[in-house]
Amino acid sequence: MVVHDTVSGLSPTPGAAPAIDLAAALERVMGERDLLMRVLARFANDYRDVAPRLHAALAAHDAVLAQRIAHTLKGASGMIDAGALRQCALALELALKSDPTPHMNLLIDALDAELVRALHQVDALLAAPQAGTVAAAPLCADDLERLRAMLDIGDGRASELVRQWRPRLLATLGQERMRVLDTAIDRFDFEGALALLEEREESTERAAALDGPLAAA
Repeated sequence: MVVHDTVSGLSPTPGAAPAIDLAAALERVMGERDLLMRVLARFANDYRDVAPRLHAALAAHDAVLAQRIAHTLKGASGMIDAGALRQCALALELALKSDPTPHMNLLIDALDAELVRALHQVDALLAAPQAGTVAAAPLCADDLERLRAMLDIGDGRASELVRQWRPRLLATLGQERMRVLDTAIDRFDFEGALALLEEREESTERAAALDGPLAAA
């Protein structure tokens, strides 16, 4: 997946992956960018103070509460595709389940460092939502062929696949073709959807054939 982000402050440290895979998060909400912004805002509001809450729970010898905090953060991190943060929360949850040790603070510190990275990314997006765009990569030829094959045999799972891949299909087909495809899928007109994909493929091949002589010239 490709993430295009023009929001200042969202560029990761050279060599480091972003804390949140924004393209994957966008795909998870079926391409609804406004919904993604609301999910991210809720995440920032609910989990910004996780580290102090964990330290307070351990200071009160309440490992059950600390475990619950780590567990909910693990789930929320998965929802926004913050992979490293989810792993930190999982490691802490497992440690709390087994036997809290004096090294627990080190696990919390590692979690907090990754949470800070994620919140930096979220805060930058929320501060300038119009400046940033999250774009999915177009579908590869193999994925398009898989979808065409499902449509060709009238496989009902094609509808779910179109919903799942909608951001990438939009990047592949463009707004107008995507609108037609959505209408066909909503009406279970798999033949019409298949014809659209095949027409798009033929148009691409014709364009490539025209570009060939020009490139050679």
